[in-house]
Amino acid sequence: MTETRRLQLHLGKCIEDLDKLHNVDFKSKRATMLCKTAQKLFDAAEEAREKGDEEYSYVQYMKYLRVVSYISKDKDYLKDKTYFNSMLGTKNPNKALDAAESLKNSLILRYKKEEQARRLQDIKENELIKQKIDENRKKAMETVVVSEPLPLGVPGPDEVTIKSEQLYTILKNGKLKVMIMDARPGKDYIDSHINHPACISVPEEVISPGQSAHVLEQNLPAASKPIWAERASMDIIVMLDWSSSAVIPGKTLHLLKTILLKWDIKVQYSRQPLALSGGYEDWLLKYPSFTTNPQATPPSQQSMLDDIMLDGIDYPNFSDLSPPAAPVNRGSKPGEPAVDRASKSAALALYSERARGVQTLLEAQERVADTSLTLEMERLQAEQDWENIRQQREVEQRDEMRDMYKLREQEIISQLMQLESKQYDMEQENLSLREQLEEYQRREKEEAAKLAENIAREAEGGRPEDDAPAEAAAAAAAARARIAAVQAQRDALDRRREALELERKRKLAEARAKRKPAREDDGDTYMGSPTESPGTTGLNRSQSSPNIAKVSSDEDEPVAPHFDRSTKPPPKVAPSSDLQQRDFQPVWGDVNEVGKHQRAFRGSEQQDSHEFLTILMDWLHLDLQFTIKPPHKETLGASERAWHEYTKSKESLVLRLFYGQIRSTVRCTVCRASSPTYDSFSNLSLELPPHSSRCTLADCLNLYLNGERIPGWNCPNCKEKRDAVKKLDISRLPPVLVIHFKRFYVDPKEYTCNAYRKKQTYIDFPLEDLDMRQFSLDCPGNPLYNLYAVSNHYGSMEGGHYTAYCKSSVYGKWYKYDDHLVTEIPASEVRSSAAYILFYTSVSQS
Repeated sequence: MTETRRLQLHLGKCIEDLDKLHNVDFKSKRATMLCKTAQKLFDAAEEAREKGDEEYSYVQYMKYLRVVSYISKDKDYLKDKTYFNSMLGTKNPNKALDAAESLKNSLILRYKKEEQARRLQDIKENELIKQKIDENRKKAMETVVVSEPLPLGVPGPDEVTIKSEQLYTILKNGKLKVMIMDARPGKDYIDSHINHPACISVPEEVISPGQSAHVLEQNLPAASKPIWAERASMDIIVMLDWSSSAVIPGKTLHLLKTILLKWDIKVQYSRQPLALSGGYEDWLLKYPSFTTNPQATPPSQQSMLDDIMLDGIDYPNFSDLSPPAAPVNRGSKPGEPAVDRASKSAALALYSERARGVQTLLEAQERVADTSLTLEMERLQAEQDWENIRQQREVEQRDEMRDMYKLREQEIISQLMQLESKQYDMEQENLSLREQLEEYQRREKEEAAKLAENIAREAEGGRPEDDAPAEAAAAAAAARARIAAVQAQRDALDRRREALELERKRKLAEARAKRKPAREDDGDTYMGSPTESPGTTGLNRSQSSPNIAKVSSDEDEPVAPHFDRSTKPPPKVAPSSDLQQRDFQPVWGDVNEVGKHQRAFRGSEQQDSHEFLTILMDWLHLDLQFTIKPPHKETLGASERAWHEYTKSKESLVLRLFYGQIRSTVRCTVCRASSPTYDSFSNLSLELPPHSSRCTLADCLNLYLNGERIPGWNCPNCKEKRDAVKKLDISRLPPVLVIHFKRFYVDPKEYTCNAYRKKQTYIDFPLEDLDMRQFSLDCPGNPLYNLYAVSNHYGSMEGGHYTAYCKSSVYGKWYKYDDHLVTEIPASEVRSSAAYILFYTSVSQS
């Protein structure tokens, strides 16, 4: 007998959906009526099974079995089982049970296959959508002058890096001739390298500044020379080191690129060499099977982690650079300075040490200047990209392409904000280095004068070491000559940066003139026509990038007044005429998920992440809270009693993880009587020290916890108005400590119009072992914390961009979350002037 053809599934997507359908109403039903109902259900189940409708048959069988089960407990059935069994059919219940079990197993398999088919279909649809988006993005990025498209995966002619995914696609395609120049140390190349016939070793140790391609070729390994000779015929040349994501001046890849483009007179390259983004470490992580040894271990040196890392610079310490104490000369006269008789060697050593110290500082300044220059060039390129995208978007008529251009424009503006913040940090670092250098040079000059005087005294005393002062002076002169050369190079870099800035301003001024509206706006900031709606203007933005260093300067600002962060400032403020602002209003899309539940977060106005975090924690606490048995208050201390009065015996996982407690003590200055109160917090909101471009987390905590004088306090002991001091202390530390920096403040100069400004203060905070003992009372819990996440804000009150840095507990590495992009970053990049909210977790006790 052939198997009945099964009908298509139609009642549900899983067996649980069918289980919801076989409920039966047994109200006011007698046993005899239920027997007739059961027979109808059994017949319907049998008929559906014959037709191949397994879902309906299973539901009817289950209904039948429910009715039979109910009848078997009825009092009439218990009185006359034979009669009712004959009505039900003696074999029908067992037959229905076997059929239902068989159908259930069949349906589970069919649902599983259907789910797999749906997933495959979703994957195919997602691939098609992704492919369409990629095609549209490529079309959007193509300029009108491009005659033929680039092969799949090939970076554009203006790009300087290539991703591992792009290189892998090109190598697998095999249509282009690709040479890979591995600039890691030679031993690392031998241990493991990309498995490609045209991959050669250009060892890091043979690359030096000012070297010609011919000299470099002579120093290459023998196996690399034949392939090196074919570089002129290559379509693409890819350079790589261990982990660089950009070509930074002074680094190995930059030196190699300079040799190829400037000092390779025999070869005219079709396009400039590309750097592999993330280096061999990224390739090894993503394509281990495409290497000669996938077990290779990347180096752990801190200097390999990032191309613009400042923590890798070993700044000299004054205590380390101070000259050693001179031995006491027992033969010197009273009041006469002690003289080291080994003056020749001492003088030479001291001058040499001084010169090295000064040169170290200058070299550190030079590195910072190089990095700042690179960031400036990247920012200029981003500005040009933004201008090109904006012009293309304005002339594009198709809605789909217009949305693509808007997305690309938003990405570039976000990138600009982050570049500006990084450049500001570089400038602040450079200022700090200059201050150190000036202080060091001042101390060096004083010490050198003392030493010269001592040497002169010794020479007058007829010592035979008459040539010591001359040789020491010669060494000092040589050192100063080297320092002057470095300083001249630094000045040249400064002039180059100034020239780039002038050129950038000139180009942006031309762009503003072209886009200038018919009606003149105040100043040089264009914020769009007031009659345009958010849906038509797109991303309104000034034509000029704001100078963050000038916008954020706190040098001449008064002390910022205290204001309540719970009252969110208005989304639009009136900027001062000397500021150039961006408008980052969103222009399309549906309500975000939070807005569906919280009215405050609906619409398209600007939102504050700190406000959102506070509301979210309270919201989650209310939804997840549970009741605990209230303790006996008589046995509790003041802090615990206040805590339980706050929770009202209702706690939650959010409360236990994130909430702490502050003790506020008001003490009379006359009778010394004190009045403590306790308040709970989900995060510490800290003021920043005024008139400071750099500070530490400890500075902010001390400012928050330090005593505040309160005039006219009603002292309960004196029964009079007295001056008092209010002091804050942390009485309960949470397992997860959240710290928020109050970067936004009302500008006192424009207080009447509520003009908000942002402080770009660089805050130095520890990534590990934050010790809270000095800031808290003897409270329970572990006072040591490690940082695991940072919320960053770029821009101003009028418009900005949020990113997050998070540390993986699995890999022990930091990652940057920027909208849909996730990239690895070095630990040195976590601290910046954009840090807005810090997330610390307590260190587990071993």
